[in-house]
Amino acid sequence: MIRIENLTHKYKSRKEEAIKDINLHIKRGESVVLIGSSGSGKSTLLRCINRLVEPDSGKIYVDGRDIANCPITEAQKIRSNIGMIFQHFNLLERETVFKNVLNGRLSHVSTLKTIFGRFSKEDYEIVRDSLKRVGLEEYKNERVANLSGGQKQRVAIARTLSQKPKIILADEPVSALDPKLMKEVMDLLKNICDEKGITLVSSLHFLDFAKRYSTRMIGIRDGRIVFDDKPEELNEKNIVDIYGKTKDWYMYGKLGF
Repeated sequence: MIRIENLTHKYKSRKEEAIKDINLHIKRGESVVLIGSSGSGKSTLLRCINRLVEPDSGKIYVDGRDIANCPITEAQKIRSNIGMIFQHFNLLERETVFKNVLNGRLSHVSTLKTIFGRFSKEDYEIVRDSLKRVGLEEYKNERVANLSGGQKQRVAIARTLSQKPKIILADEPVSALDPKLMKEVMDLLKNICDEKGITLVSSLHFLDFAKRYSTRMIGIRDGRIVFDDKPEELNEKNIVDIYGKTKDWYMYGKLGF
């Protein structure tokens, strides 16, 4: 589903590359969790996959098409099959829940129809189904600003679901939530992806928590992959390889969740 070859990116504001020579193959339907310290390159890798960040070099094949090396119009078509969920929700706070979820249909509607807000009966039905799946149908007319953090992330999941994606990228989707809501949101997201055969690539911090939601774990340190295997294969040495014996190692690896 996703094949990455020799991917490298360096931000102009930094001396070191954010990601370095990444090679990775993710199969359809996998649930892959990226782990590593803050600044290790997890978010950059996720954002390169859907070309929110333009990589400096390398190739990213999404369902057989190289999104990193094609015209932006072609990249937008590829991106229409990739949903993105962010740590801080990335919602329109002043708009209603329904309007935010309807925005997930924008990549499937022509520019002219978007300008005039013309969506089809099917679009509205998809939005209603998406809201029902995340348990928010009764909140459809509520302004997002009035919702709790857990509810906002459910709106974000519904918006992504209404996009009908083949892939969902989740960049620390539960870091802004308390432990109870973390589990509820990840259970919901993982179950939806399992039901619909959606490939899920997420970044999470706490290792014991990450293991629950992954069929495969990828550890990144200083922009390079240092671990790539099943969750049960992760051992103490691997954890130190990923985090070093730092505060992150103690919090996320040693203590767990």
